[in-house]
Amino acid sequence: MDTFHSILDFLKLLALTTFNQLVSLLGIFFVAGLILYLLARFTRNSFAEASAHKLDVFLTGWLGTPVHELGHAFFCIVFFHRITAIKLYQPNSMDGSMGYVMHSYNQNSYYQRIGNLFIGAGPVIFGAAVLYAVMYFLLPNQQPVTDIINSSGLRISNIMDVTSQWNAIYASAEAMIKQIFNPANFSEISFWIFVYISLSIASHMELSPADLKGMMKGLVTLVILLVLVNTIALLIGHDISSYIFYAGSFIGMFFGVYVYAIIVSLVNFILSFVFLSVYSLARGRGMINPFGLG
Repeated sequence: MDTFHSILDFLKLLALTTFNQLVSLLGIFFVAGLILYLLARFTRNSFAEASAHKLDVFLTGWLGTPVHELGHAFFCIVFFHRITAIKLYQPNSMDGSMGYVMHSYNQNSYYQRIGNLFIGAGPVIFGAAVLYAVMYFLLPNQQPVTDIINSSGLRISNIMDVTSQWNAIYASAEAMIKQIFNPANFSEISFWIFVYISLSIASHMELSPADLKGMMKGLVTLVILLVLVNTIALLIGHDISSYIFYAGSFIGMFFGVYVYAIIVSLVNFILSFVFLSVYSLARGRGMINPFGLG
């Protein structure tokens, strides 16, 4: 009986350790991707309800879609996947897609199988890097903003401790937004170019259902690998979580960029909803419903 309980305790520890590691490494991408997906979906539903889908494509799609697809393509190259077809921008009125990247890989390669995870998450990761670059080169007062993003306040050493870190994260995020939307920036042309470019990119950084489906293939392989490594490590009395959390602290740097991306996407949704509702009412079609399934 003692042996049975010992095995159960070990399995619980193994499961909890692996889960914490996965959340620390990938949680921020899943959460940011989901929020951005919902905001993008609501925004596009608003345009569709007002029969103005082409306007949405024209306003942000021509710029945001290529960045989205390049995110997929970049990680295809990193993980040695063969790109069989790519369209950076090709709006399809039939299925609503605006671009695609098709790829193949060696299914016997664990590295390439794990690559599916990052290829699927590519738009969120690559998009954040592009946003950071746009911020660095176009934001008039980029130095204090990038300092905040690079600070410990917007880094999460262990995402499971996010409750205790919330005050620091909130304060840093608030300071970042105040710096970005500093009234002194409003008179600079580069600021408005930055706002438009970042809005276009953020509006297309979301993880689509197809992206999530592709990520699952890589996630399963990564989970199996982590379980095996953790099993060996725990059996010899060693926990590798500290190394994972250390890597997660650098991944947490993306958090600051995602805060901005989510805010501009939210503003985009609200403004789109308000103006398109007025447009729809003026045409006698009533209020639009951005939360529909269509």
